[in-house]
Amino acid sequence: MFVLRTISGKTQTRLSKILKVSFQQIQKYEKALNGIGSDKLFVLAKEQGWDINLLYNGDPEQMLPSIPLFKQDMVARKFREIEANIREEAKLQARYLPLLPKLERELSYENTFKDPVAEPIKKYA
Repeated sequence: MFVLRTISGKTQTRLSKILKVSFQQIQKYEKALNGIGSDKLFVLAKEQGWDINLLYNGDPEQMLPSIPLFKQDMVARKFREIEANIREEAKLQARYLPLLPKLERELSYENTFKDPVAEPIKKYA
């Protein structure tokens, strides 16, 4: 989305008005911090006359030559930033995925706490 916005000379504010979200949300989409729904991508491509296939299958390296020379370095940095964010997200998912089943049980109010040292109390006669 960032590349197509840069090529077409649109601002984040312009895209935010089309999608009816804040420009901050557009920033998060562009940095790959938030996912964007296919419905929003479709609306954006249709409104801007962009090829929807570029949004799904576009290769950043192949798109660079279509960007004005003075913006290519900025776009290449943005690609690296997005790739780093995606790698970080994958690490977080791998870390927290094993915890989800227990969390789901806790949210459904199942008792998941096990006291390893608790023993029944004995009555003394």
